[in-house]
Amino acid sequence: MIFLSKIAGFDIDGCIITTKSGKVFPTAPDDWRILFPEIQPKLASLLKKGFKVVFFTNQLGIARGKLRPEVFKSKVEDILQTLKLPVQVFVAAGPGIYRKPVIGMWEHLREKANDGVTVDKSQSFYVGDAAGRPVNWAPGKKKKDFSCSDRLFALNLGLKFSTPEEFFLGWKAAPYNMPSFNPRELDSKARLYDPPDASLTSIRQEVIVAVGFPGAGKSTFFHTHVIPKGYVYVNRDTLGSWQNCVSACERGLREGRSVVVDNTNPDVESRKRYVDVSRKAGVPCRCFNFTASLEQSKHNNRVATKHAPVNDMVFHSYKNKFAAPSLSEGFSEILQIHFVPSFSDSRSEALFRQFSEG
Repeated sequence: MIFLSKIAGFDIDGCIITTKSGKVFPTAPDDWRILFPEIQPKLASLLKKGFKVVFFTNQLGIARGKLRPEVFKSKVEDILQTLKLPVQVFVAAGPGIYRKPVIGMWEHLREKANDGVTVDKSQSFYVGDAAGRPVNWAPGKKKKDFSCSDRLFALNLGLKFSTPEEFFLGWKAAPYNMPSFNPRELDSKARLYDPPDASLTSIRQEVIVAVGFPGAGKSTFFHTHVIPKGYVYVNRDTLGSWQNCVSACERGLREGRSVVVDNTNPDVESRKRYVDVSRKAGVPCRCFNFTASLEQSKHNNRVATKHAPVNDMVFHSYKNKFAAPSLSEGFSEILQIHFVPSFSDSRSEALFRQFSEG
C-alpha cells in the first residue's frame, strides 16, 4: 500500500458503482457495474498526480446480519480487480463513530493506516452521492438523494466536496438541502431556561414533572441543577414502570421531600398521574418542558457515550403522542428548558459539533 499526504476519497455505492439490475439495492453480490466509463481513467490520473485513492463506505447491513462480511469483501476485491488500481478501503460495518458522516474512518486512516505520513487536508478531497440533492436536481434525475451523509462527512472534515457527476462528468454544482439541525450553531453560553427570572428549585416541597424527547438533556440537567438540592429522583428507566414511579413519588412526598420525575411524559395522561399525586399531598406541581427538537435529541443520542442508544421508534412514538403541557393540567408553573451543551474536554466537543446523520 502507498502512503501519501494527499487523499482522494470516494464513496462506493452510487459513486464508483451502481447496480446492473437498475434497482436501488443490489439483488445479488455480482449485481454491480462501474457507474461511469470516466471513473477508471480519472482515478488512474489521480494516482499519477500523487494522490492516494481511498474508498469510505457505510455498510450497516453487516451489523444487521443482512450482508456477510466475506461476501462484501469479495465484492470489493472484484471492483478493485476491474479498476486495476491500488485503492485503500474502509468499511463502517455498523452504527457509531465510524459511520459517515462521523469521521471515525478518516481518523483511523490518519492515525493508524497511513504509515505515519501526515495527511494534508488542504490538498485532499471527497466525492460521494449522498449529497442532499432535492427531487429533480438535474434533467432526468427525478429522485432526491437518500441522505446528505457524504456531503456532511466532507464538511465535518473540512474537505472539498463533489458529487460523482460533478467530479467525473464535469457537471455544474447541483442544488442541495442541509439538515434542519446544525450542531455547530448551539451556543454553550446560551440561556438555560425561560422565563429567566424563574427559580429552578424551591425551598417549599414540590413535584417537578419533566416533558421532553429521549436525548433532550433531561437527566443531565436534573443531576446538575436539581438533585443536588435534595430532591428525590424518580425515573422509569431505573424503576421499571410508571406505577413504580408513582409509588416512589408518593413515598418521597410522605417523607417531606420534593420530587423530580425524569420521564418523557409526552401526553396529558402520563403527566396527570403526578399532578394528582401532588394535589393529594397538597404541594404544587411544576412542569419543566425540555425544548430540544427531534433532530437535536437524535443527534444527542447518537453522540452520547454514557447512555445506551435509543432507537428511532421510541423517538417517533414520543412525537406522535406529544401534547404541549398547559397550566390547565394543574401545573403551578411551566419552565421551558433549553439544551445548552457543556463539554468535559475538547475531544467530546469536537465529536458533538460534527453532523452525525445525513
